[in-house]
Amino acid sequence: MKKTKVVIVGGGFGGMFTAKKLQKLCRGNIDIELISKINYFVFQPLLPEVAAGTLNPQDAITPLRTLLKGVHVRLAEVTGVDFEAKQVILMQGQKKLLQRVDYDHLVITTGQIANLSLFPGFEHHSLTMKDLSDAYRLRNHVIECMEMADVTRFADIKERALTFVVAGAGFSGVETMGELTEMIERILPQYPNIQRAEIRLVMIQLDKRVLPELPEHLSEYTLKQLQKRGVDVWLNTGIRSATQQAVYTNDGRSLNTRTIITTIGNGPSAFIKSLPITLERGRIPVSRELQVQKLENVWAIGDAALIPLNADADKPLYAPPTAQFAQAQAETLAENIVKCMYGRPLTPFHFKPAGIMASLGGNRGAAEVYGMRVTGLLAWIIWRTAYIGMLPGFSTKVRVAIDWLLDLFMRRTIAYLGDSDRPATRYMDFSTGEVVQQANEVPAGFYVVLSGSVQQDMQTSSGENKQYTLKAGDSWGSKALKEGRLTHGKITALEDTRLLLVQREDFQRLRGAFEPLNELLATRER
Repeated sequence: MKKTKVVIVGGGFGGMFTAKKLQKLCRGNIDIELISKINYFVFQPLLPEVAAGTLNPQDAITPLRTLLKGVHVRLAEVTGVDFEAKQVILMQGQKKLLQRVDYDHLVITTGQIANLSLFPGFEHHSLTMKDLSDAYRLRNHVIECMEMADVTRFADIKERALTFVVAGAGFSGVETMGELTEMIERILPQYPNIQRAEIRLVMIQLDKRVLPELPEHLSEYTLKQLQKRGVDVWLNTGIRSATQQAVYTNDGRSLNTRTIITTIGNGPSAFIKSLPITLERGRIPVSRELQVQKLENVWAIGDAALIPLNADADKPLYAPPTAQFAQAQAETLAENIVKCMYGRPLTPFHFKPAGIMASLGGNRGAAEVYGMRVTGLLAWIIWRTAYIGMLPGFSTKVRVAIDWLLDLFMRRTIAYLGDSDRPATRYMDFSTGEVVQQANEVPAGFYVVLSGSVQQDMQTSSGENKQYTLKAGDSWGSKALKEGRLTHGKITALEDTRLLLVQREDFQRLRGAFEPLNELLATRER
């Protein structure tokens, strides 16, 4: 008997816990495939601690294959869905080959991405806190700033390097600022030419208070704790723009800084926007049973979904984008998929969290647990205990607990592990007969033949097969990139050949900024 095929897009809280619960409920009577761009699960609430060096990066993640034994995990990027054919369209492998995966039930849990388009300059001059690479990049950036400030002779460069700005004072912003402050205070003794008074920490918040999700009493406590630790909090202030050297606010103020950390401006990913679904508030509207409206056997949860918590059309309440809610949604969703398979009534999503809490750094926290408001050291202990309990996998719990214990006694490392800038171009060598490019691939970029020669085999629109020889000085790829299509023909090295590849994103930026390049390429490429 054919197993029901459930395809889950996204390996975050919603996707991972949905797969885990489905596997538990069905015990092998269902075929589960989880598709993710990364092969590990990252516990996002711990990213600020990774950025601050409290946790080792590898300790905050767990491989999906380790957590989901028996689930088919596919490392790929989903580009679209054919709802009529019930197929997921994806790119996978180094060559980005297009594949189609059939499904009986589809679960969309891709979350949201940082959308900085509303703030000019932020896309190029700010750091985000969405995934592990962001936290790793922030840690190295802060250490780089401290190293620069310790040796520079120029006052303006030192001021800019030692000014750290966090945009947004929600949970992510407050916890990032708390851990950033803790990190700087812990590593400062290793930089003899920097005084604490020279370091400026600024948090910018559009709302009238920090942590507006918490009761006002806890927001006031959080504000006082941040100010006590030297954080300058700008309330009722919006972000206007950013440059390489400064950030500007909507009330005319500016800050000279190299470090802008953005925790605002979330929006739908390109994949979500490509779906033939009318989004609401940038999210996929679903029923209380977590089904995507007007689509059969398609479900969505987590940050990507707009999930109603009540049936009042005039005053609707929606699930917040938190880890607690995503995990609870995964439980309900898995149960509803099984009920749908057997024709049983579905259960509306309902969840009442035990509490809501935030870590403020410096062994301090703010929390509301079962209606009780807790602050200080006790709230911080509750925060850590709760997150240890939520971490998936015994080994991950142990590693995180050991990191926390060692951090109480050990000095923070200031090893700078930043990668060198990725080159926009690279050389590629091929021997006689080796295939450079297959037909119907996603183009990797723009190619220039430096030496040797290649043969291009392609079929015209009339069905005629043609061959072209490209020698030193010839190029290809520009048209495919400009038209946003797949490659047309197979290209094979006729002899030992060296090519120069201009990466796709870099070539598109160059082409968009330098019109004469387009004119030149139009006369040279077939």
